[in-house]
Amino acid sequence: MTSHVTQAAMVERLERLGIRPTSHIMVHASLSRFGHVEGGAETVVAALREATGPAGAVIAPSFRDAVRSDNYALSLCLAQCPQRLCNSRQRGFTGKIGETLREQPDSLRSCHPTHSWVGVGGDADSLLEGHRHSPTPCGRESPFFRLMEQDGVLLLLGVGINSLTNLHAVEDVRNVPYLSAIDPSRRHATYTTSGRRIQYHFPELLFQTLVTADLVRTMRIGQAACHAMGARDLGSFLWTVTEDDPWCLVLRPVKETYDPQQDAAEKTQRMLQCWQSCRENAAWERFLHASREPVEPVQFQETAEPRTDCPAYRGRIREHHRCAANDLPPWESFEEFDDWTDEPGIVTCWQCNWPEFNTP
Repeated sequence: MTSHVTQAAMVERLERLGIRPTSHIMVHASLSRFGHVEGGAETVVAALREATGPAGAVIAPSFRDAVRSDNYALSLCLAQCPQRLCNSRQRGFTGKIGETLREQPDSLRSCHPTHSWVGVGGDADSLLEGHRHSPTPCGRESPFFRLMEQDGVLLLLGVGINSLTNLHAVEDVRNVPYLSAIDPSRRHATYTTSGRRIQYHFPELLFQTLVTADLVRTMRIGQAACHAMGARDLGSFLWTVTEDDPWCLVLRPVKETYDPQQDAAEKTQRMLQCWQSCRENAAWERFLHASREPVEPVQFQETAEPRTDCPAYRGRIREHHRCAANDLPPWESFEEFDDWTDEPGIVTCWQCNWPEFNTP
């Protein structure tokens, strides 16, 4: 297929990715990755609508900036939360395609101050209206779980696995120890404060794991590599591998070393082995059921007396004890650093599994 993309050509490729009339799809996309698209983002949205038909649904993120930003949350309607759907017309910060979807005359928006989703189509309401119940961006009744209920499809159009926010949903339900920095008033959670994520630091390893696990369909549209995954398939995979190892999605020190790349390689290999040896295609049902159970998320708390013998400990920097295995705390902005990925976070030893590796 050439890099000159038309609506008809895009619809044909979406059909080959498994999209059908009545499909429910969650889209993460980058317009620039397609190359030249006749009509720009409007053509992409029109193609998505045509492929899913009038009875289907197309949703995309319309997130605000992160907790570290002054643009944090949909401020114009925060006092009205929660409500069935959000009536705010504030723009999101997640790309032209999502914004074009939001600007559709019939678009709906989920009720979440920081991580709302916008959608169109005859059944978009079913994916969006439950978000008001979620205490975090990816918690119970959020679009991630509604997509599994509807046997929907995840589309990555020109973007990689690092854009797939669905991975946070399993962390919410598992109530993993590194889920921290909760802001109840804005129903926000910082998913990386007490751990660096394989998804962001070694995305190619995690993506290849999903490919080898036979969860991904790939098609090129214009210049963009585009991927489709069944929401139930991904949900079953995530529930299975986190049941085996709740820490499998984050990088941690092991015994006497902190080697993130080696840890990522070993964890993704273990995920694949776990899935291949005990694949449970209906595990998404247990995932969905568990999502409805109440949880009390772990709150971020700096460790007063850190384990200075840990290989990830980096000493006292900017008035705080620091850990190379943790991301920056919410009060430090990524923009303050030339390369924030090398900046150690705050120590949270009490939320870490490193001592387990050193127990005789």
